Amino acid sequence: MMNISLSILCMNIALGSLFAEVDFQSKKVEESRAKESRNVFERCKENIRYYALEEGQTHHDITELLLASKDVAKIHKSMIIEQNRRIVVFEYPSDGNAVKGYISYTPKYKSASLLVFLRGGNRILGLMNPANDFSFAKDYTVIATTYRGGMNEGRDEFGGSEVEDVENLVQFIPQLESMLQMQLAPHQKFILGGSRGGMEMFLALVRSPFLQNYFDKAISLSGPMDLRTTIALRQDMKNMFVRDFGLTLGERADAWLTYRSPIHHCCALRKDLPLLIIQGTEDHRTHLSHGRAMFAELSRLGNNVTYWEIAGATHCLANQRNRIGFIVDWLENF
Repeated sequence: MMNISLSILCMNIALGSLFAEVDFQSKKVEESRAKESRNVFERCKENIRYYALEEGQTHHDITELLLASKDVAKIHKSMIIEQNRRIVVFEYPSDGNAVKGYISYTPKYKSASLLVFLRGGNRILGLMNPANDFSFAKDYTVIATTYRGGMNEGRDEFGGSEVEDVENLVQFIPQLESMLQMQLAPHQKFILGGSRGGMEMFLALVRSPFLQNYFDKAISLSGPMDLRTTIALRQDMKNMFVRDFGLTLGERADAWLTYRSPIHHCCALRKDLPLLIIQGTEDHRTHLSHGRAMFAELSRLGNNVTYWEIAGATHCLANQRNRIGFIVDWLENF
């Protein structure tokens, strides 16, 4: 009996130590994530200046501003010069709100593939410098939205009405062509969402048959597919949803979470639309279960879906030097 009791005692001590270690590691991840978010937010506040338009302006070529900026990486400046790219910020209407976007294009714009890029984050957090590596995907013409709210008119609802900003952006392309005196005739049209942008991409597709037929391929990069998983694993996101985006805990939470979680709307997707879901095994923001569960559900329904899990990759493959190469390779060869 004494040996058994001693064994149980030792086991309890070992389990207690294990749980304490897991809890300690979890707190370390949370602290690291919070520190990273604070640093990102400060950089994002600086990025607002690139989207500035004077009163009456509908668009503004910021190429020279980016080339002169100390915030733009040398490799991106070189790509602007080598590809002879122009990057233009513009404003477009979305359900009565003026929303900013940008277009990055080369002299091959007439026939180059079109990539619509959806950013992550919310409001100011995650606002990208237009000279980011997605803007230089091969010779593609890249068009991006920044979503309503934040520096724009309207209110970001994190999977609510701002999802309309995606279709409204695509519908605005003919007016953008007219503004810039250019005509796009892309060989293929793609859509890519990173982080929250992956969620936005799927929600935009399931809510818009027009977009499902407009795009030839779609990619979610580290996208959250089920916000129930998000609030279960990330207290910071749960707190933010309650504080800023209208989540009410309790029975009323179900409708809010379901509406914003792509995994619950897979049946609305066109079966033959090629989809790619990418996740990194070292992603501390979007848990692997998001992509795995979404892939399983789409596969069960018979959708044309591919799943890539990149060993050692962090959120949005940020630590992978050739993440754009991976993406372009699938878009063009798979």
